[in-house]
Amino acid sequence: MSMLLTKRLMRSLWRTKLRLSAVVLMIAVGVFAGISFGAYGTAATTMYDDIYSDEEGRINLADVVVENPGGVWNGTTSEDICQAIRDEWTNPDLELEFCEPRLNLEGLMFNLLDNGSEDMVHAVWYGIDEGKVDRVWMPDHDCCSGRLAAAADEIVLDAHAASGMGIDVGESISIAAGAGRMNLTVVGIGLYSNHLYFAEEGALYPASAGTFATGYLSASGMEVLANRSTGSSNRILIDVKGTPPYDLQSTDAVEGVELNAVKAQILEIVSEESDDPVSVYDQSGIYSVELLRADAEGANKMYPYVTGMIAVVAGITIFLSLQRLIQSQAKEIAVLRTLGVPRRSIMPGYILAPMIIGSVGVAIGTALGVWVGAPAMLGMYEDIMGIPIIGYSVPPSLVILNVVIVMVIVLLSGIRPAWQAAQMQPLEVMRGQHEVRLSSRRIQRWTAKMPATVGLTIRSSIRKPVRLAFTFLAVGLSMLILGSMLLMMGSIEDLFGTERETWDARVNAPEGGEDEIIQWAQSKGVSYELLLQYPGSPAESDSRLLSVNGLDQFSSTDSPTGMIHVKLKEGSYPVANATVTQVLIDEGSSEFLGWKIGDQPTMMFGSISKQVKVTGITKGEIFRTVYLHRSDLSAEVGLNATSVLLDLPNGVEVDSELGAISEGITLMADQDKAFDEIMDKQIQFLIAVEGLGILMAFGVLFNTLVMNLAERDSELATLRVLGAPINRLGAMIFGEHLAIGVIGGIMACIFSVLGTQMLIDSMVQWAFFFTVQASLGSLAIIGGTVVLMSILLTPFGMWRIKKMDLVDSVKEFSN
Repeated sequence: MSMLLTKRLMRSLWRTKLRLSAVVLMIAVGVFAGISFGAYGTAATTMYDDIYSDEEGRINLADVVVENPGGVWNGTTSEDICQAIRDEWTNPDLELEFCEPRLNLEGLMFNLLDNGSEDMVHAVWYGIDEGKVDRVWMPDHDCCSGRLAAAADEIVLDAHAASGMGIDVGESISIAAGAGRMNLTVVGIGLYSNHLYFAEEGALYPASAGTFATGYLSASGMEVLANRSTGSSNRILIDVKGTPPYDLQSTDAVEGVELNAVKAQILEIVSEESDDPVSVYDQSGIYSVELLRADAEGANKMYPYVTGMIAVVAGITIFLSLQRLIQSQAKEIAVLRTLGVPRRSIMPGYILAPMIIGSVGVAIGTALGVWVGAPAMLGMYEDIMGIPIIGYSVPPSLVILNVVIVMVIVLLSGIRPAWQAAQMQPLEVMRGQHEVRLSSRRIQRWTAKMPATVGLTIRSSIRKPVRLAFTFLAVGLSMLILGSMLLMMGSIEDLFGTERETWDARVNAPEGGEDEIIQWAQSKGVSYELLLQYPGSPAESDSRLLSVNGLDQFSSTDSPTGMIHVKLKEGSYPVANATVTQVLIDEGSSEFLGWKIGDQPTMMFGSISKQVKVTGITKGEIFRTVYLHRSDLSAEVGLNATSVLLDLPNGVEVDSELGAISEGITLMADQDKAFDEIMDKQIQFLIAVEGLGILMAFGVLFNTLVMNLAERDSELATLRVLGAPINRLGAMIFGEHLAIGVIGGIMACIFSVLGTQMLIDSMVQWAFFFTVQASLGSLAIIGGTVVLMSILLTPFGMWRIKKMDLVDSVKEFSN
């Protein structure tokens, strides 16, 4: 008997092919999205671990870096520092393996264009000797070729720059680093840890092709290029045996207890050997390394939620559909119960049905995810990041996790309907009492004075409040996908479109070389402004990096007067030469450190400890940032300026004369171009994600509204028999759909704002702080989309009414 009911259930499901297909599609999309995002996250994580390892042919990323941000050590000092570290190394748990001095400087590359002119490209040059730490990575891949630089006139060009400028092994290039030009032969094309994410320091988006370059020379070549003595360095790379854990910026836990002790000891040793302020940090302080780690971590955190959210929407749809099927099969169930079939024999069919539906969707989603979604995501990653993914395959554990998430949710969606079917009382079913749904007396009195069709619309719409509530929940979750993308993209555009920096060119000055750049600006009639940037940290025991900016003047984004403007959230601008140095901090720093206006914490400028007073908190910085007057910062670190900002008038451009006296020039036009390009690359992905959310919401609305119509077949047929015009019934359906659309749209907006904020809160960390700004335009698009979808279903309801068999629909009133 129970098999008969199960077969009947399956046939009933099959008759609703359109709704059934929508549910299967939702499940498939959930598994597909989970595998696709998960493949990206797991591939990135395992790939980075492999690239950074100390195996032969890999990078062997340094465990600790000592950086001299304001100068260069000569060869003797460099070797003395390393020797002192070796001699005074006392940590019994961590064994020192290598200590290597390195020299890297910003500069220029002179790219020869097709028309014969030269383009000055901002660049960073590294002296990579045949060392054991932080090696150039040259995988067996089309991206890379050649060998490492050995002679002073040889260079390995970064693969990102080589592909962007069309340069190959054997070609000659011209570069500079503040001490004249030098022609070098490209002997190799490779990748480097500091620039796997190929962006300028502090930039959130990758550099546009032909606007940024990095290259890796021999130590002797770098010394010739920079006109420095043998052995000169401004970085010391420390490699510890094995892979010691370090403090992750995304957690509050202290993972690197032993490494933190090593860093503190190294800072003390270096401070004794050199008078220059230094910065000591681990792998979390390497911009590219930390950004890629945070990106992979975010992807790994996100994909289970995406899969689960889509599966929940599908589960709600299954739940509502099964409830409707139970109602349509109530008499068959009552007959079986009358014949003595036990309740436990009725339940399996209603649990088996969602499992079958889920299995079909899971099979389709797994196939698409493994063979289409994962390769597409990894291909997009390679296209945006420019990092080759070698030998990756989707791990079975990833597929199993997504399948389990979906199948558990689908199973749970069938338990309640199965229990309801088993609890049906035959006598109530035969009397039709199970279908009686009376509105409250208040609603009846309220709708009694309305036209019959309007009153019927209101009463029938709220006849099944549970279904309506679940519909709004499912629509809200569906639109969360669309809404989160709209809100995030809108916030990012606002963040980078507020004219926070209005300079045309930022010229990096050699140590003490800003005066020559100022003379060039004055001779050309160019307005200029000095900028001093220096690495900082919140405390001596806290090595998390702060970007410290010394400005000549402070102005807001609302009334800009200088070339760098801050958006003051609360407080006031700092005053120069105060008794206690006054600073502004960004809201992310305030959030993580707990610093408030009026607090006087002690922070570090390199290795210099200084008490400061917080006078204001700024808004809009993604990275942790501190602002103060340049004169105050200069007095502490002994530097006057690191950059000169230029506002170029019409007809004036940067030239080779300026390039010869600088250590690199960054153009605002290049940064704007890079931002536009990354946004363009995201458009197709954005359209696909938005389309996914819209389709899911449409499916949920379609399922609910069709069930509402099906339950009112008898009432609608009676109205037609009594002479109600089709247009009047159409207006009734339109009103119902409009009301559901408006309420669903409001719910979608609420879900989008709250869900997006929760998503961002789970992903923000020290290296990446972001807040969502819910603009009225974005909310109008989200809510309007739901209303439009709901209204567009009205013609289907009209068509169903016109095709209705009036005689068959009113038969039950004669029973």
